[in-house]
Amino acid sequence: MNSNNCRFIFYAFNKKWKSINECCKHFEVRYGSVMSYKRIHKCTAEEAIAYYRNLKKLGIFYFKKVRWTDLKECCDYYNINYKSLCTYMQKNKISKEEALSHYYQYYKYNRFTYNHVTYDSFAACCMAYEIKPICVRRYAKRKHFLLRHALSSYLNYHNKRKIYFCGQEYITFTSCCRAFGCNASYVSAYAKRHGISREEALKFYINRIEKQEGQKIDSRTFVFRDSIYHDLSDCCRNLGINVSSVYGYMWRTKKSRVEAVEYYYTKNAEEQFEWESVLYPSLSVCCTKFNVSLKAVRNRAWRKNCSAQEAFRHCLKRKKNLEMDAFYYKGDRYKDLKECCKQYGINVQSVHSYRFRNKDSDYDEAIDYIRKITKQRQFIWEDGSVYESINSFCRMKSISVSSVRDKVRKKGMSLQEAAKYYIERNSYDWWVRSISGW
Repeated sequence: MNSNNCRFIFYAFNKKWKSINECCKHFEVRYGSVMSYKRIHKCTAEEAIAYYRNLKKLGIFYFKKVRWTDLKECCDYYNINYKSLCTYMQKNKISKEEALSHYYQYYKYNRFTYNHVTYDSFAACCMAYEIKPICVRRYAKRKHFLLRHALSSYLNYHNKRKIYFCGQEYITFTSCCRAFGCNASYVSAYAKRHGISREEALKFYINRIEKQEGQKIDSRTFVFRDSIYHDLSDCCRNLGINVSSVYGYMWRTKKSRVEAVEYYYTKNAEEQFEWESVLYPSLSVCCTKFNVSLKAVRNRAWRKNCSAQEAFRHCLKRKKNLEMDAFYYKGDRYKDLKECCKQYGINVQSVHSYRFRNKDSDYDEAIDYIRKITKQRQFIWEDGSVYESINSFCRMKSISVSSVRDKVRKKGMSLQEAAKYYIERNSYDWWVRSISGW
């Protein structure tokens, strides 16, 4: 016998294995740990595997030559995310030791040290300095710098852009102008035209806004509809307005802060929905609270050309009636339509669709029709088994439904005959392949 064709056989636990590694994978123990234990204690591989199997039953495992009984405690010690580790173990079907080794190596090579401080990653370091990691990476790629050198250069540039105005620090001149409701490009252009500093130009624009709005403007205080707020963000938060949308509207339309807030305040007021003396932020919120279909309400309002309140009243009343009243079909009483459809194995949405298409039909007629077409689609096999359709039968038997229908059309066979033909052919092909050594 050729030695090249011989495979290593490992006998353990009254079973034959291709290798020690295969045995370790079966019992979910680490191969490296088993071989290390075997070498140190000079025992057989079976004894080493049995040792780690017993440890696993007791919930004991070794990592970095340290004995652990709690996986979460081990993760906390090495600063590893416990949930991510468990997900990785389950997804890849590996042992605790293998998963820990993977994450330990990952964190080891991804930790980043800057100014004698070690961070979990480069992104964590950038977040600590309140800058975007992608900006630093792009800067490093453009300048062909190492990440550490790029970070130092970027921070120096970032610090130079800071501006102090009215006793406060701003990250950029643009953010400073935004805090006062001014357009930074207009301020910079004014400073360049008159040969003055940007701070002086900004003061000029602030004074102009004060005259237009008739109130004292500073970097914090904001007045809207005779109410004083700490700042613009505080005003938007109290009124339920997105502050980013306000800033965007200011830049697009060149409107003041007050005009921008007024626009969104009026817009939100128009979207509000009142029901039973309660004011909701929108119709959607009200529908969610009462468990009414928003789509049904809007369709009702569109079809009947009525108000949202009238459509909502109709849909809510219909929902309550369906919940209170029992449903009758063929003299039998059901809790609701859904229970009736489940009893006969038909789709409740199909019943609703039929009634929607046929306005004069009732539920009995709709159910009868859906039951009829469902029965027509059923496929009965020669052993009496009933399937939902020929498609589901073909999927069950692993044959092509298009081939079956093509055979019926070309040869004039029945569906049962065509399906039987392909089932037998597949069985014959499998038998031929098996005896020929495929």
